[in-house]
Amino acid sequence: MARAALRENALGGFYSAEDADSEGKEGKFYCWTREELSKLLTPDEFKVAVRYFGVTEKGNFVDHSDPNPLPHQNVLSIVNPLPLLHSPEKPLTRPSGALSPSDGERGSHENLSKDSALLTSAKKKMFEARSKRVRPHLDDKVLSSWNGLMLGALARAYSVLGDESYRYAAEKNLAFIQAKLWQPPQGSAALSAASEASRRDARATLFHRWRDGERDSVQLLDAYAFLLAGVIDLYEATLDPQHLEFAVVLADTMLTKLYDAQNGGFWQAAPDSPDLILRVKEDYDGAEPSGNSVAILALLKLSAITDRKDFKVAAEKSLRLFSNKLHELPQAVPYLLLALDYWLEEPKRAVIVGDPNAADTRALIHAAHSVYQPNKVVLGNTGPVEPLARTLPTKDAPVVFLCTGTACQPPTQDPAKIRELLK
Repeated sequence: MARAALRENALGGFYSAEDADSEGKEGKFYCWTREELSKLLTPDEFKVAVRYFGVTEKGNFVDHSDPNPLPHQNVLSIVNPLPLLHSPEKPLTRPSGALSPSDGERGSHENLSKDSALLTSAKKKMFEARSKRVRPHLDDKVLSSWNGLMLGALARAYSVLGDESYRYAAEKNLAFIQAKLWQPPQGSAALSAASEASRRDARATLFHRWRDGERDSVQLLDAYAFLLAGVIDLYEATLDPQHLEFAVVLADTMLTKLYDAQNGGFWQAAPDSPDLILRVKEDYDGAEPSGNSVAILALLKLSAITDRKDFKVAAEKSLRLFSNKLHELPQAVPYLLLALDYWLEEPKRAVIVGDPNAADTRALIHAAHSVYQPNKVVLGNTGPVEPLARTLPTKDAPVVFLCTGTACQPPTQDPAKIRELLK
């Protein structure tokens, strides 16, 4: 899905949506019939593609709202995947004592290789043929909130998979948002030189929507919170101190504009929003998590990285505001439950000392992200990080210190050891 999104994105910012219908017919651009594939592909390609995508003569999609729907339409999905070839996680094995692959094993591998080549060829032909169809309408506005979600997804994909194209796309996306939707404090782009007072300056603004060179004046919590979470994800994936500096400025601005310091929680809109009738604090985690849930968890993570106590205080006060909802309707606030769980446990800190652009350092970063441990943060020892991280000694080679509170494990360069300590 990430590759598909990147294929359609040359701008840097991600567009909002694309219609499901074209030429008045639902699914006409994306669906396929068995007959179309038989005419487009060679017999061998057709056989592999039909099996792989589960294409049937009847089809698997009908638009019941259309009195004259297109017949025999198939929405493609991977129904019968080809086995992975030469997977590093599961190497090919042979019976003990065998000096060479058996004839059956060799034949099986040759068939897999042939099918893989046929499938690749079929996909290429199908993509080229689909590109000639009339595309659905594109909603080409760029929303800072949804782009924040995409930024975080790309950053997490890079941190786990190590695909440099994901990092490039994430940093390009952030640069686009900063250029088109962000007005920095005092109008200055030098975020690292911003004083505490200027970081709190109310004139710093994250706008919500950009399209065709124009942006609106609306400021919403979802924009600040989702982008903040995405920038933190990008920092943890790259350890670039500039990303952390921007996260701090963004968090300060969110607190200035939207935080209710008296009661806790974040307002959905800024007080000077046009046409504002009522200010509310949204807490429902539906198709998208609520701005409050995302803001609270992001502030807790940022506090663990920077040791900024005011971030943690705001998050704690907000959790208390929503305590009744957490107790009475926890199923309505699953993302807020993640924030609560994070708050209840002292987070582990993987402090990586070394040049974040060096290959051996990146290997340690990926190792730290390869274990599912949601109550952790990954940070470097430069930029506005917490004081203990800045005091950790630099070694000849990059190392990782696993810390909890004020105690740290002995440094290690072993990715396997890092994974073991994080479990």
